[in-house]
Amino acid sequence: MSAITLDHVSKNWGPMRAVDDVSLTAEEGSLLVLLGPSGCGKSTTLRLIAGLEQLDGGTITIGGTDVTHLTPAQRKISMVFQSYALFPHLSVAENIVFGLRVRRVSRVERDERLRRVAEIVGLGQLLERKPSQLSGGQRQRVALGRAIIAEARVCLMDEPLSNLDAKLRHEMRTEIRALQQRLGITMVYVTHDQTEAMTMADRVVLMRDGRVEQNGTPEELYNRPATAFTARFIGTPPMNLIPRDDRLIGVRPEHVRIVSQDGHAARVKTVEHLGADSIILCEVEGQPVSVRQDGFSKAHPGDDVRLAWDAAHEHQFDQKSGRRLDSAVDDTRRVASG
Repeated sequence: MSAITLDHVSKNWGPMRAVDDVSLTAEEGSLLVLLGPSGCGKSTTLRLIAGLEQLDGGTITIGGTDVTHLTPAQRKISMVFQSYALFPHLSVAENIVFGLRVRRVSRVERDERLRRVAEIVGLGQLLERKPSQLSGGQRQRVALGRAIIAEARVCLMDEPLSNLDAKLRHEMRTEIRALQQRLGITMVYVTHDQTEAMTMADRVVLMRDGRVEQNGTPEELYNRPATAFTARFIGTPPMNLIPRDDRLIGVRPEHVRIVSQDGHAARVKTVEHLGADSIILCEVEGQPVSVRQDGFSKAHPGDDVRLAWDAAHEHQFDQKSGRRLDSAVDDTRRVASG
């Protein structure tokens, strides 16, 4: 049984279509990421699933039950917000069990659940502290603990790591993914960070202007982008897109190489040494083209070089619509209609 299903869901903000005919499914026990730039509708979609906003069209099903018109409490979900939303005057323990207190769960059961959750999220030694005495990562663990203690089968997360520094974000996304798999929770996770999406998700739903641009596994979005938008959004650095007649030729930076002869004439603009590899930004006929090389590149800004790649690594997109041209039948089911 699918844990969450959205069927032709829409939400309007006045004349603006914030969520436009979105259909998607999160399988039970999976982690689905809603990914996209600011204003694409991903957070609104999450709020619709949570019941914090009302639909203007379509239906939402959780665990086989139509919840379209149910309140957030009736949907039996937990949620983690970007701001953590902790009570500053309560201790860690009191913050975690707050929801159980509201629901009048017995003291014995609250204490038992708190003990288990504190062990899971590594807060056993911090239960008496106040939020002001915690680091950003510890506060995030309190928010996670509060969601877990509800023992809901569905957990919704809205950009929970955006307030953390890069190192802590890496650690926390690893912890969240491990926790989700360990507990078998169905999780819908909103982010604008494609690295988070690619490293955590079983399935990624890339959104654009309120619609689903592509819905697939991280591997599918990277290796078989259904549109030029997907190709440019997924990957660091993103796929190179070079205009050719009525189409765009796409090639990943790791598939472009500097050659001694033949190939395309190019000039090196900048070189970024990243340790394990280098990113060389070149210009080919006025178009930027990135090259990824292992180790430290010997190229220098201003160098005239030649670039080549195998035809097997090319992706072709219609220049007007942006849609993938090869294997169109296979890709259609992953691209928003019309």
